[in-house]
Amino acid sequence: MTTQNHPHPRPFLAAKWIVLALVLFSFFMSALISRTVFERLPHLEDEVAYLFQARTLARGDLVISTPEPRRAFWQPFVVDYAPTGMRFGKYTIGWPLHLAVGESMGQAWVINAFFGAMTVALAYRLGREIFDEDTGLIAAALTAFSPAALLLNASLMGHTTALFAATLFIYAYWRIEKVSGRKRRFGKYPDWVRWSVIAGLALGLLILNRPLTGAAIAAPFVMRSVIRLIRVGIVDARRMWDTLKPLIALTMIALILAIPIPIYNQAATGNPSFNLYTLVWSYDRVGFGACCGRSGHTLEKGVRHMRFDMSLTAADLFGFAAGRITPAIQSHLQTEANFFPIVGLSFVFFPFALVVIFRWRALLVIVWAAALVAWFALPFAIGNGFLTRDPLFAWLFLVIAIGWVMLPILLWRDQTRSWGWLLVAVMLTLVGTQLAYWIGSQRYSTRYYYEALTAAAILSAVPLAWLARRIGREVVYGVLAVALTWSLYAYSTPRITALYRFNNIHHDLINAVEARRDGDRPVLVIVNGDSVRWRAFGTLMAVTSPYLDSEIVVAHNYLGATSDTVREQLLAMFPDRQVIELQAADNQAWFIDEMPPG
Repeated sequence: MTTQNHPHPRPFLAAKWIVLALVLFSFFMSALISRTVFERLPHLEDEVAYLFQARTLARGDLVISTPEPRRAFWQPFVVDYAPTGMRFGKYTIGWPLHLAVGESMGQAWVINAFFGAMTVALAYRLGREIFDEDTGLIAAALTAFSPAALLLNASLMGHTTALFAATLFIYAYWRIEKVSGRKRRFGKYPDWVRWSVIAGLALGLLILNRPLTGAAIAAPFVMRSVIRLIRVGIVDARRMWDTLKPLIALTMIALILAIPIPIYNQAATGNPSFNLYTLVWSYDRVGFGACCGRSGHTLEKGVRHMRFDMSLTAADLFGFAAGRITPAIQSHLQTEANFFPIVGLSFVFFPFALVVIFRWRALLVIVWAAALVAWFALPFAIGNGFLTRDPLFAWLFLVIAIGWVMLPILLWRDQTRSWGWLLVAVMLTLVGTQLAYWIGSQRYSTRYYYEALTAAAILSAVPLAWLARRIGREVVYGVLAVALTWSLYAYSTPRITALYRFNNIHHDLINAVEARRDGDRPVLVIVNGDSVRWRAFGTLMAVTSPYLDSEIVVAHNYLGATSDTVREQLLAMFPDRQVIELQAADNQAWFIDEMPPG
């Protein structure tokens, strides 16, 4: 690193201009992919619920009254809670609050595009300050070109803002350590006040968006804070208060920002501690045993999902893979959630990063890693794996594994090595924590691991920056530019376009309704059919206001084949609207005066 291996790296005057270009590239790609691949429509059930919540929040409502007949206006992951008579989305309101800003502008996609671009800038700043400018610049490039980032930044999911909040928290914590004990002031306040406020806001927003992820990201820094306090107390107890003040401020601000979670739960159910996820699926909760998961969650299932997801992460992280995305692979991405058929190579830089950061001490890291692997293998090797199915052992296993990840924080006192390990701990803790959740994630990349992208990018950049200082920036940057361009063309493009019109969501149905519309008259679209999935008319859900006052309102006549009762209710609710009727079955819908598909 700068202080150990190369004290005076050659200045790179064009670095900031390149970073600006990468920031603009990230924003442009978000705009392009959101328009051409996702058509700026929700393609997952999660996105449908997020959009519903954003629209109610944009009008100042946490929850709204359930319309009747409620089943006619059902949407996935939107709950009608009978005891309170309220309708609401099941998610915490962190991301919907952000999305509400974009929805108020009529451009919901722009929020992720903005925060995705800002994360690129933060990756540069964090990598530059912890290590050096080359590391920051390469990390920014890896972040901007990451297939996972390109995909999620263009979606309506909350992981992009969560990654930004996580990266901002890490950077602000870094700055707290840098200014700790200094007398320099920011206006009329000490510098630590500014960075404590920023760190607290970032962590609070992360928890408000994704609570489990927020806890996982914060855990290594909690451990580091405890160790710092102990070390300062041993050397000079009088300085402990100076170290403790920013940590208290950070924690209080983060907790205050998390208060909307119980407020939202109270408004929805009358119980501030209610887990809203369980109102959709009673088993949708974190933990092990019969309580969690479709047929009970076990450590065995958690490790299996981790292995599946890591196989895709190895490719999706930076788009480096030993293989091409073929139509068969595209079909796999649309339908499967197991081992990814292509061997990903994005992890190839991590071992070299450990060698560059820790030098000869990398041998200790290898021994540490071997012990962690042995710990993971142990319960599977004993008694045909019976321990992996024991809920109590699963929690014990997880606590010990995460504790082992934290252990090296005690060892490294040098700034570069200690922060290098913090980035490693962020990745491993996030992956480990997700073992306690009953399902993995592959359709929109391995998004449960996504908030570790910046840490992964910086660590991957370390050996490349080391190489650039020795054989020349021109060579390393040139090869990297070619590799990233190729990954964009050969991997990211077919990987992301595999989701074009995923779940049968597209503008064609909206356009067809508009073509049948009488002038500017508002439309009620009635979807007739008994066995109908949300995908049949999810496109029209996307343009239906929660308040049922949009230009197009879609309603499901779920008794359409046997009774006119629901249809008559709908007609009475909207007497002034033009009625357009669809017939639907399973995932398909068609106008009643047309032949069914196929």
